[in-house]
Amino acid sequence: MTSADASERRAFEELLEKMLTPLMPIAISYGMSASEVSVVTRAVYLRVMEARLQQDRGHQISDARLALVSGLTRREVEQARKGSVIKDSSRSQLAEQLYRIAVVLSAWHTNPKFSGAYGVPLDLDLKPSEESPHHSFADLIETACAGLPQAVTLDELIAQGVVEVVNDNIVRCKGRALIANPNIGAGKEGRLATYGRFMAAATGTVAHNVLAEDPSQNYFDRILTSDVPLSDRMKKQFLARSVSSTDAFLTELDSWLSKNAGEATDGSGCHYGVGVFFFAEEKTPSIQQKGPRQD
Repeated sequence: MTSADASERRAFEELLEKMLTPLMPIAISYGMSASEVSVVTRAVYLRVMEARLQQDRGHQISDARLALVSGLTRREVEQARKGSVIKDSSRSQLAEQLYRIAVVLSAWHTNPKFSGAYGVPLDLDLKPSEESPHHSFADLIETACAGLPQAVTLDELIAQGVVEVVNDNIVRCKGRALIANPNIGAGKEGRLATYGRFMAAATGTVAHNVLAEDPSQNYFDRILTSDVPLSDRMKKQFLARSVSSTDAFLTELDSWLSKNAGEATDGSGCHYGVGVFFFAEEKTPSIQQKGPRQD
């Protein structure tokens, strides 16, 4: 290993440490031991390693082979594989449900059948009626191709606070952003499933850009941080401005995607997107101002 390779590896190890640090308080709050966290990370490593070996060799990989290439014992490989939570389909199903509900909201705001001027979502009939001039909520579900039962979808949208039923016969959209509220609907499990998708997307961009041989194929990434620590009042103003600007930005992008959705795909099977988030970054020790000495 060259000195450059060693330096890059140390930088990657620091990246892993920084990425995991904010998640450890959550792990601790759920009573996870260091060993249980290790089982999860080992399971991820082994799953990716197995996929790479299968691609190269074209056949199933044994526990003994995985133990050899991973530096683990065969028993550790067996334990890690058994401890992988990805096998629990309920979690992936919940993430998929939240995604499909977001598709419904997107169609409501961008499809001209269900939105008016400037992307304002139209009121929909709760039940289809030939006498009504309005489209129904069932029409929206069918058009969005979300594959969700109408009653379940409506209940979830109401629980998330983005939809309301007026006079027992009109379904009205109150907002576009679907954020899993820990107190209602899918609860914290829904929020964790949603954030799992967000973090997978963010780290996927990191991996893509680091491993890309051609820099021109990199995905873009941008970050903006205030030059100085903000007061609580300024933080709230900055947060509010960020929300409004981001909503407008993503709405414009979503509208563009909807208008161009008819073009043939390349068959890659990949969905592409943009994610934006607000964050707090603590001052590093090197730039912290020294306070009065405490003896």
